[in-house]
Amino acid sequence: MEWVAAALWGLAGAAVNRTLVFLEANRRIKGPAWRYPEGPGGGFFLLATVLHCGVGAVVAAATAQSGYVTNSLVAMGVGASAPVAMKSLSRMALTALPPREREVDEV
Repeated sequence: MEWVAAALWGLAGAAVNRTLVFLEANRRIKGPAWRYPEGPGGGFFLLATVLHCGVGAVVAAATAQSGYVTNSLVAMGVGASAPVAMKSLSRMALTALPPREREVDEV
């Protein structure tokens, strides 16, 4: 499968995942979850959605270039699961880093 097609299917999978997260949040909150002042606002939700879909597309394209994606269903599944997997990997990477020493201001 070409990486461009896999990226588009990954984008679609991430969009489906994000839609399900959105619907779950709306049902739990009983209304739009991004309402300001209770929520972060619509701009933040839009940015999070774009980033979520971008991560899905990039990871699906990378796995297609590696030869692991053979059809559109696999690419869509990779795109849907990519943001969650990248979140877990980044959390593990941050815990593996040594703690940074604090700078002490001299008076």
